[in-house]
Amino acid sequence: MADRHKAPTHTQHHLITKQPKPTTITHGSGPTRLMGLMALLVSTAILLVLTATTVTTAVIGFILFAPVIIITSPIWVPAGVFLLFSVAAVLSVCGLGLAAAAVLVVQVFIKETHG
Repeated sequence: MADRHKAPTHTQHHLITKQPKPTTITHGSGPTRLMGLMALLVSTAILLVLTATTVTTAVIGFILFAPVIIITSPIWVPAGVFLLFSVAAVLSVCGLGLAAAAVLVVQVFIKETHG
């Protein structure tokens, strides 16, 4: 073990070699970064304007249609309750039908494997 860490007694000749080109991509120069930052700022500003327009339109629409919704609420509430129960009934029937089909498939599988 002690021989491993001793300095070599003979001299080694090193060949002068060219360093390989780096394979990593360097960052862009100043103007390239500036153009990227400008594109980012412009697209962010456009998205911010579109978001603000959407929210403003939704709020104004709600304010304008609130009286109509309140006046017609005696129609909307029963219609909503009826729609809720109708959708619940249809989904329940579909779920029961799917469960019955699954039981039938399992019953046929058991009958074929054990019968």
